[in-house]
Amino acid sequence: MYKNKTIATIIAVRLKSSRLPKKAIKKIGDLSSIELCIKNALKFRHVDYTIVATSTSPQDEELSNYTYSKKVIFHQGHPEDVVQRYLDVVRKLKIDVIIRVTGDMPFISNEILQVLIKSHFKERADYTIGEEAAVGTNLEIINAAALEKVKSYFPSADYSEYMTWYFQNNPDYFKLNFVALPKNLIRGYRLTLDHMEDLEMFNKIDKTLSENNPDYELPEVFHYLDYHPEVVKINKHITLKYKTDGGLIATLDRVTKINE
Repeated sequence: MYKNKTIATIIAVRLKSSRLPKKAIKKIGDLSSIELCIKNALKFRHVDYTIVATSTSPQDEELSNYTYSKKVIFHQGHPEDVVQRYLDVVRKLKIDVIIRVTGDMPFISNEILQVLIKSHFKERADYTIGEEAAVGTNLEIINAAALEKVKSYFPSADYSEYMTWYFQNNPDYFKLNFVALPKNLIRGYRLTLDHMEDLEMFNKIDKTLSENNPDYELPEVFHYLDYHPEVVKINKHITLKYKTDGGLIATLDRVTKINE
């Protein structure tokens, strides 16, 4: 099903975070957050390339020291237009299908990917995402042709760090595919890194799980959190800006919709 397509995981990451400066290189156990993200991305099956996509800004050059493996491609592109940053490397490597990941997702899972990518090809979708995934574990599967189409309508995609909206706000232009994940891959936990509380929680998870298995994966993280509500509580109060900030939501709805 995948053999005639070039598939790449593209991890967008920068070091300019205001809430938790340089969060991508904060340590979770022995690895930086971005390295743990890459480590789990390298477990993805049916993937031809794993790419770290950062900006040409001088401060982001430091990320070249955190690519985890020689198999990983380090790409620097547009500082603000993430669509353009993706397309530069997509065109260069002739990539057909993108697995979109952001660098604040250290616990991504091959199990979730296989559910999504199988459905993506079966449904001949332009854009695929899971439903009810824990924050920080969901993945987006995007056809390169669909991303080119976004660029044709938005030559300067000013809010493209919120790439999701360019697809989900335009169902008449893209075939969207929302996939029900298996119950064992669904939780209400927060597993994205944006605040110090997230980092504290992640280090508690890693300290316990890595003692028995340094190569632990998402099901083990879920199992641990299921039985440790006091750890879940550390960052449970933190909300997602793109879900709670009315001004941002209104702006995204306005600037990401295709108007012909």
